[in-house]
Amino acid sequence: MRTDTKKNNNMKTKTIILGIFVAIISTFTFNNSNAQRLDEPAIKVVPASEKDAVKVIYGYHANDVVEVKFLSNNTTLKVDKIKAKDFEDGFMRTYSLKNLDQDDLRIEVSGSEVSATYQLKNINGRWIAQLEKSSYNYPIVALK
Repeated sequence: MRTDTKKNNNMKTKTIILGIFVAIISTFTFNNSNAQRLDEPAIKVVPASEKDAVKVIYGYHANDVVEVKFLSNNTTLKVDKIKAKDFEDGFMRTYSLKNLDQDDLRIEVSGSEVSATYQLKNINGRWIAQLEKSSYNYPIVALK
């Protein structure tokens, strides 16, 4: 009878230790995932389902025009100005890159509060975007 009680207590202790270990690992995982999201803007450039196209996702509310510029070697190839009245809390647009097959192709998405620039690489007609830089434009507040 004592060995059964001892086995049950030992099993309870192991279960409690395992539960604490899982809770600690979950906390670290959750904290790391939040840190990565805070550093990156809510502007994404992802490959589209069709060949030679990308989707631009802008996840902010805007009061002014948002510009999507296609750049190559510091030259502007194409500009799309999206009026704030055309979207409420962000937008997603697909852009064809068929005629823009350049070596140094970048997309710059600029709103009144945030901008991001992505470097694009063409791999067999599939465009892969990598975040090059982002900046936040916070309003200036004066203290008395």
